[in-house]
Amino acid sequence: MSVSVEGQIDLAGPVGKLLHRRPLKNSTVMQSFGIDPVTGEIFVLQVVQGGLTLSGESGPVSGADRVAHGDLCVTRLSPTGAITGFMYLRGFGHGVSMAVENRAGVSYLWTETASKPNSKNEGYGTAVTHFEFRTNTVLDHGSPLHAKPYTPAVGATGVTCTIDPTTNRLVVRFNLSGMKYESYDLAKAAAGVWEPIARIAQPDPNGVFQGYASLGGVLYMLAGQAIAADNPANPFPGNTYLTAVDWTTGAVLDQQHVLAAPGLEYREPEGMAVSVRGGVPHLHFGFACEDPGPRTCTILSLSGAPEIDGVKVLTDWQAISLAAGAVADQNAPKGRLISIAGTTTLQLSGGVKGTFDADAVIGTLPDALTPSMVARASVPRNNNAGFAVARVEADSDRQLRLYGGRTTNVITWAQLDTFSAVWR
Repeated sequence: MSVSVEGQIDLAGPVGKLLHRRPLKNSTVMQSFGIDPVTGEIFVLQVVQGGLTLSGESGPVSGADRVAHGDLCVTRLSPTGAITGFMYLRGFGHGVSMAVENRAGVSYLWTETASKPNSKNEGYGTAVTHFEFRTNTVLDHGSPLHAKPYTPAVGATGVTCTIDPTTNRLVVRFNLSGMKYESYDLAKAAAGVWEPIARIAQPDPNGVFQGYASLGGVLYMLAGQAIAADNPANPFPGNTYLTAVDWTTGAVLDQQHVLAAPGLEYREPEGMAVSVRGGVPHLHFGFACEDPGPRTCTILSLSGAPEIDGVKVLTDWQAISLAAGAVADQNAPKGRLISIAGTTTLQLSGGVKGTFDADAVIGTLPDALTPSMVARASVPRNNNAGFAVARVEADSDRQLRLYGGRTTNVITWAQLDTFSAVWR
């Protein structure tokens, strides 16, 4: 791809992963997510599930009423995917987009608020605000604990926001005779000074709009629907699209059909964000997973890292936790994702030893290395009766498995350095 605008990432490029099928505080579909630029923690928005009774409520509230009122749940996840906190927002909106700002070590969330129901009785925000994330609390619209709401124009609806961490600009999306985007200086906006820097109209996202992000001079959009049993009109490989838009002209720079993570169940595109790791920008987009639920959260990544000699490192070496009965043999097992000729490839290194007299789990993969479909390769093992090769599989349940051991032909060691397989 020829990059013509600063911040442009190849939408057809190799895909990595941030989170894999992680459960959230509520069982509903993920709507959007944001990433703390300092801690790497991930915050996920979803509409509050039906049947819960929150503080100040006399009894359980239905899911339909939560949608109409614009009640949201925020789940905080560690960079490895563990739930570390949650928060409820009443009267805020549908959770179409969000952002995270870190102020002196404290996470502040930027979201829509002042929810109003539309013709389908679904609540959407009419303004944006920001507030400190306080775990295990309920925040109501109108509370003094959130900043004064801002509306970009009288009569604007569907008002949401995101942050570009590379330029420290806040982007606000809103509907006013058509969808539009405006950018602002983040520090000024946080102080209540709203001075638009740029405005563009939203071009066709090629499907049902599901999220957006901004990186440098490029605005990105996500569109599509779920691949699910209750949606036969959208069969595999689905209708998910990513679009890149020039912030200067509003013209479409690129639009690509997303085929990544084909093994996910449900696979509804939801949310976008940008993060910077080791000086390298990453464009993230999410999928709500599991059918019928409870839904889970998967987040994929497109890296802005350059190719070196035809190889692009998507995820550097990460340790693989060993299972009971498996011991590191000289070098502990590790894995990484690289792109070779545009194909995402899982590579393993190190080795294991033990007494493997049956097919066995030898380790647990981190989210960043877990595929949506099985990746397998043959590896060397101890030579016994002429058998010197075993099969290793990395599976979508995060398990790394060793195949071939039998009571009559025990595997005592297996070397993983030869493992190299296409990862999807």
